[in-house]
Amino acid sequence: MNARESGASHGDRWLAIVLSVLVHACAVGVLAWGWWRFHTHKPAIQQLAIEATVVTAAPATAAPAPVSSAPPAVAPVPAPAPEPARVDQAAAEQERAEQRQREERAMREREAQEREAQEQAAQSRKLKEAADRAARARTEDKAKREAELQSQLATEERVNAARGSRAEAEWLALIRDKVTRAWIRPPSARAGVNCEVHVTQVPGGVVTGVQIGSCNGDDAVRASIEAAVYRASPLPMPSNPDLFDRNLRFDFHPDE
Repeated sequence: MNARESGASHGDRWLAIVLSVLVHACAVGVLAWGWWRFHTHKPAIQQLAIEATVVTAAPATAAPAPVSSAPPAVAPVPAPAPEPARVDQAAAEQERAEQRQREERAMREREAQEREAQEQAAQSRKLKEAADRAARARTEDKAKREAELQSQLATEERVNAARGSRAEAEWLALIRDKVTRAWIRPPSARAGVNCEVHVTQVPGGVVTGVQIGSCNGDDAVRASIEAAVYRASPLPMPSNPDLFDRNLRFDFHPDE
């Protein structure tokens, strides 16, 4: 083989390689263009609505399932969650309201306790005042009784001292003389009449009762003496007031 033939053979080989490369490059380009075209211009797939009824084998006696005509349940739309600021404000207001209620309840309890304490204090004060009044009354009554007793004892001492005195004899003589002047002597009266006379009188000498004790005269004499005492009322009063006695006793003997 000569040089020309050798050069022609070498050039054909390179041409074949270039053509092979171009063919492969075109094939790769076509594949790449087809892939890009498929992914960027994918046609929408139309869905066909197909109504079908599924028939299942069931026993001859089974009743057909009722077909519900109610619309499908709609899930409730959840309420929007409260904002944190509003939740905190509501909680604070609730806490303030509860605090006010606790304070009002505590205030009412304090007022009730104060009223109860005041009532107890008033009751204790009333009881103490009543006890003090009773004690004063007992003390005053005791003092009064003691004073009356002392006065009575003093009066009795004065009366005892006046009994049997000349003043008493003079007073009884005045009473006897006034009754004698008022006496109407009955025919049955004998000389030397001497009768014991008991007289009940009030201050001032007014006679309220007469009773004849031992007497040497008959009933007419007794009656006449009793009448004379009533006619002599009011009886003379003693010069010494201590001698006055509501229950007076003297001897009536008009002939002496």
